Amino acid sequence: MLNLEEIGLTKEDVQERVIERMCDKLMGELCPADDEEPQGRSIFLRTKLDAEIKDRIDEAVVALADKHVLPGVTAMIEDLTLQETNSWGEKTGKKTTFVEYLVQRAEAYMTEKVNYEGKSQNETRGYSWTGTQTRITHMVHEHLHYSIETAMKQALKDANSSICKGIEEAVKIKLAEALQGLKTTVQTK
Repeated sequence: MLNLEEIGLTKEDVQERVIERMCDKLMGELCPADDEEPQGRSIFLRTKLDAEIKDRIDEAVVALADKHVLPGVTAMIEDLTLQETNSWGEKTGKKTTFVEYLVQRAEAYMTEKVNYEGKSQNETRGYSWTGTQTRITHMVHEHLHYSIETAMKQALKDANSSICKGIEEAVKIKLAEALQGLKTTVQTK
């Protein structure tokens, strides 16, 4: 039986050669075939590893944020109270929660008077502005207009398609009748 020490190899030498060979094989599988330079291959591997590390870190940060940060942010927003102040910072008016404030602002926005374009007087800054309807009324009107216009275009398209098919069939029938009525004769002189 042959011993490794007898041929001049130590256990560490064998381990180093096996590891080096495994790394070369791994690099060969991960790197493109046309990239044979060792430096280019290590840059390619480093880029892949960096991308994988970044993805893992991003996943961990998102998981931690979902578990620890976001519930706290939600609680802070829901528990936040706002109070109007004067120009000196003295509190005036009643306290309202952020959710109540948000609902009030949304309601004020939707019930604000707008012109035929859906713009408020502050948005137009025109001389002859007339608020004819609320913003929600304008939005409903615009949505209905869009829905009706879309439906009418589709109905017109379907009607045109049906009419074209009917005309095509009628032309085919008339052409067939005309062809039956024709007689062709060949005479030689």
